[in-house]
Amino acid sequence: MSDTEIEGVSADATEASPIVIYFATQLKRLRGDKGWTQEQLGKRIRYTAGMVGMVETAKRVPSEKFVLTCDKVLDAGGMLADLWPAITRDSYHDWFRPFVELEAEAVSIREFEVQVVPGLFQTEDYARAVLSAAWPPPAPEDVERQLAARLERQKILDRTNPTAPLLWVVLEESVLCRPVGGRDVMVDQLKHLLEMAQRSHVRLQILPFSKGAHAAMDGAFTLLETGNRDRMLYTERPGSGQVTSDADEVAKCDQRMSALIGLALSPEESIDQLATRIGET
Repeated sequence: MSDTEIEGVSADATEASPIVIYFATQLKRLRGDKGWTQEQLGKRIRYTAGMVGMVETAKRVPSEKFVLTCDKVLDAGGMLADLWPAITRDSYHDWFRPFVELEAEAVSIREFEVQVVPGLFQTEDYARAVLSAAWPPPAPEDVERQLAARLERQKILDRTNPTAPLLWVVLEESVLCRPVGGRDVMVDQLKHLLEMAQRSHVRLQILPFSKGAHAAMDGAFTLLETGNRDRMLYTERPGSGQVTSDADEVAKCDQRMSALIGLALSPEESIDQLATRIGET
């Protein structure tokens, strides 16, 4: 069996989302237009006929590789490829999707994190280690599907300025100390943070242990601002998350963020701290 056979994730056809069903319908139509059987298409894209059949009946959510390869082989002109971002959104929990949609539209994102490198900054191996550590343990195919969705989110940082959002992140020093995925994975992650910290639209600050108690001892949060000046707050707890536009709640966390920025190392000092941590890891 090809290694690509594990790339999708099973889904009951009766529970498949509209976008997955629509992709399945279009795939079957385009294959029919070519006059190909499922086996003939499978040979061209290096998947089995069984995998093609499961995708066409919406019993399997396709991987990005499957989607892009089908688009090319079937001469879809980008029609199938354009569906991939919507397909990835099906990988998110219902409570997380509103945040992802706002994140993609934001002109400013300010985040404080105490446990883990923020999703927008995670390397592939680091993200895989984080997702694999969930409880109860997820199936490998579920991890890969969520990983693809997380990497898709990061594309907002590669948009040409000035459309890329201003991203201002304060990280507790504990984030740098926790060896997620082992030494090699962590070193690569710290190097990636260092690279990200030097981008023109990114401000990264480290909050050292030595600063003691601070204004956000009760947890992480994210503040977002859209192009029309709407301001939102996102907070998370195990198994759920919430977006709110309540002015009082947003204002309180805005003040917290200002206090954290003032207490943390400067962006320049934080870059030096990252470089030192890489040498010590």
